[in-house]
Amino acid sequence: MMKNVRLLFAKELLGAIRDRRTFFLTVIFPLIFYPLVVSVMSRFGESERVRVETIVPVVLVVDSSNDTTFARELSQATGLRVIPYPDVDRAVDALRHDAGHLVMAVGKGAGGEGLGLAVTLYYDQTNQLSAISAAAVRRFLESYLKDVVTAKLEALGYSYSDLSPPLVVKTQDVATGESFGRLFLSRLLPYFMVLAVLTGAMGLGAEITAGEKERSTIATLLVSHLSRTEIVLGKFLTVLTVSLASCVLSALGLLIGVRAFGGGLTPSSLPTSAVFRLDAAAFGWMLAVLVPLAVILAALVIIVGTYARSQKEASTYLLPIYMVIVLVGMVSMTGTATFRGAQFLIPVANALYVLQSVIVGDIVFRDIVLTLAANVFCGAVLIALAIQLFKREAVLFRS
Repeated sequence: MMKNVRLLFAKELLGAIRDRRTFFLTVIFPLIFYPLVVSVMSRFGESERVRVETIVPVVLVVDSSNDTTFARELSQATGLRVIPYPDVDRAVDALRHDAGHLVMAVGKGAGGEGLGLAVTLYYDQTNQLSAISAAAVRRFLESYLKDVVTAKLEALGYSYSDLSPPLVVKTQDVATGESFGRLFLSRLLPYFMVLAVLTGAMGLGAEITAGEKERSTIATLLVSHLSRTEIVLGKFLTVLTVSLASCVLSALGLLIGVRAFGGGLTPSSLPTSAVFRLDAAAFGWMLAVLVPLAVILAALVIIVGTYARSQKEASTYLLPIYMVIVLVGMVSMTGTATFRGAQFLIPVANALYVLQSVIVGDIVFRDIVLTLAANVFCGAVLIALAIQLFKREAVLFRS
């Protein structure tokens, strides 16, 4: 049996290699496309960082405090462009029409000159420049408060530096270039690897199943000495091989891209450049998780291709599967959802979250065991279903 399976596998694989379209999409495309994408992302990231660092916040000020000290300091503030407005409603309306980055309303309660101010900032949190401008204005207000208090203390004969503040809070980011690199890869790499498995399986799987039915060449294969089981296994192994090759080459292309052009992706707050690297152990665990996943997707494509009457119909049936996996992958990229315990028995999604934990170095063997058990079982069921469908004449020759 295995000899016949190997013969059909070799024939189908050779046909896939000879097909220029399949060879390009599987081998050439990942090694060119992903470095190019990362290069573009890096360039945009670098230009965005420069834009953010050089921004001069436009502040729409509604000052009803009549405080000369504050007015003087505000007019002399560097790095802020101040535009006065008579009332808050007009200023907020102007903010909504992009006349500035934020609104600062200043009132005055009890307190002497320069003190007792009540400041309210209005800004759009969904606007990056508005949020950055709000942070810049808060820094100005902190500096202003320190200057005013220092002047008051000096008038009383005290030095601000000699007085111990009641509370000192410091924050220190302990992230390293390697930890950021692993976090970045954990969000991006699993999604693109799973997507590469599916697209690799879809392209070839529909061709050697529904495509053969459409070209009426499947009848020749059915009357050969090969059994239906051997035919399915041979085609399945071909699709599995091509999809895994596409996955590995996509990962390689993405790693080449981030290693060569990932400098612009490093946050400005990070003291060192990001390090995008995967060790052999992590890559081994990733392959162990990806193989059962590829089995599921390859078997699923074989099932759809066997049932469909043409490649176009197969593509139509595969589109919802593709969209579901894209949606699950996007959710995993955001990091807003986490998997725990029995949730790792959910096929496909479990692999994405295990891959993320492997990349960041947070390996939980129980989660890996649950993922492998669930995906191996699901893959075996789908292969058996594909064989049963291929044995039904009503499915193979339905009109």
